[in-house]
Amino acid sequence: MITEGVAELIGVIIGDGHIYRKNRKYQIGIVGNSKTDLGYFEKLKKLISAEWNKEVKIKPVHGTNAIRIVFDSKEICNFLINDMNIYHGRGKCQKVKIPKEIYENWDLAKHTVRGIFDTDGSIFVSKKPGIEKYPCMEITTTSKNLVYQLKSLLNKNRFRVALRIEKRKNPNPNALPSYRLALNGKENLKKWIEEIGLTNPYKLNRALNYLEN
Repeated sequence: MITEGVAELIGVIIGDGHIYRKNRKYQIGIVGNSKTDLGYFEKLKKLISAEWNKEVKIKPVHGTNAIRIVFDSKEICNFLINDMNIYHGRGKCQKVKIPKEIYENWDLAKHTVRGIFDTDGSIFVSKKPGIEKYPCMEITTTSKNLVYQLKSLLNKNRFRVALRIEKRKNPNPNALPSYRLALNGKENLKKWIEEIGLTNPYKLNRALNYLEN
């Protein structure tokens, strides 16, 4: 059964997670920033415990400013790979997409979208003629499938979105482009908080601050 919590965790794994299944080893990992994501990882720790009955630890990644959650589970790995058809291993970033069962149900999909944004999205302000601080939300991915799924879901639910495709500055002519999905303006940000929400405290506080100011 796909609960709202599982849908959110799937979004987290799509955004900044990995699944490893090889040589009888079954592992799920999530990576974040130690400076901005610690509070969020505490929430993920509780969500993983509630939904998957796994008691996990938040550990620093030696020599970096990253933190991670890693846990072993054959059952969960097989569920994610076999039942949800989530890409794993090499090429995951370019191929990953929202599972069909979730994509076709907005009540679940919005939780997955939240998980993706909480891990892989950004909130900032830019200057616009007549507006000193114009709030912007962006999700950047190298997965064409994922970005068009997100665009379709958000359009259907009356968010105003803009998609920009950027060729990477790379001498390799076969280098894949990145896709930048933007939701600009105060109304978009307010609508996101009301209808999708943010679990990541750092990003939620930024969003509320931009709305208040």
